[in-house]
Amino acid sequence: MAPFLSMSKTKNEKTKKSAKSSQYRDPVVGVDLGGTKVLARLVDSDTGAASGRHKQPTPKDGPASVLDAVAEVVRKVEGWEDVAAVGVGIPGPVNRRGVVAYCPNIDGWDRPIDAASELEKRLGKPVVVANDVNCGAVAEHRVGAGRGVSAMLAVFVGTGVGGGLILDDELVVGERGQVGEIGHVTVKPGGRPCGCGGFGHLETYAGRAGMIREARRLASETDEGNYLADTIREGTIKSRHIAQALDAGDPVTIRLLQDAADALALGIGNIATVNDIPLAVLGGGIVDRLGEPFLDQIRQSPDFGGLGPDFVELRLAQRLDDAGAVGAAILAADAIA
Repeated sequence: MAPFLSMSKTKNEKTKKSAKSSQYRDPVVGVDLGGTKVLARLVDSDTGAASGRHKQPTPKDGPASVLDAVAEVVRKVEGWEDVAAVGVGIPGPVNRRGVVAYCPNIDGWDRPIDAASELEKRLGKPVVVANDVNCGAVAEHRVGAGRGVSAMLAVFVGTGVGGGLILDDELVVGERGQVGEIGHVTVKPGGRPCGCGGFGHLETYAGRAGMIREARRLASETDEGNYLADTIREGTIKSRHIAQALDAGDPVTIRLLQDAADALALGIGNIATVNDIPLAVLGGGIVDRLGEPFLDQIRQSPDFGGLGPDFVELRLAQRLDDAGAVGAAILAADAIA
């Protein structure tokens, strides 16, 4: 089995896949690989139901050890010997041939690796590898907030901002695996520095890391403290701290969240207009924590891009913490259908 997903199916092939999807399929294993942990679940790819939760820390001594850990976690899943395939979501660009260019959150993964082929050697099963955010987009499209919609944008707002694009019921990947990377869309030319080296990118304004950098900068320029800068001194900032700061009426947090809403409104509106997308599904730590009021803030932003908020509906993600594993499993099931 070829360790990649073809994005150029004919109409007949799509019809066959849809018919297959409506029938019962054997369970598959979905894996969510992150910078801190490897998580595997047994997934019913038709319903999205996931069972079992097997995980272990992500190794710190290079990609070979990481792939060994993925195989080890998969083997812990009850009945894994009988599954039809394995899907793995990886935090890095994955091209249409299934090659992972690099993984910025995984120590030592700084070169292209055909992870699917390597895992097939370890497991003796068909393996499909995809970007973890794209896996989340597939999960939301097929068994989450995007069910019944043929085109949608998924946006996940956490430490950074990631996105996945579905057109004509198909995940769009691109030659270099960069389609849907909304976090690095420029929303303010010459704006705040981004972790990638650019300036004015969306995730600099909406991602947690960018918000923390700005809170720290503001604190250094004035004697007036702010909740986030004070909390940074005590430890790592989580999404719950941002929500707590908002509830406390911290003026810096209020300002930063308005900047985030404006940046998301501009980016989502423009992408929706260019691709004729009727739905954007938003999730990730910050959105999950702030909920519908934050979506209202985005809808009401004067900076909403393209044809405006009436052109694209915004919905909260439904799959939350299991989206990566479920989406990876669905992609694997589709590839062998």
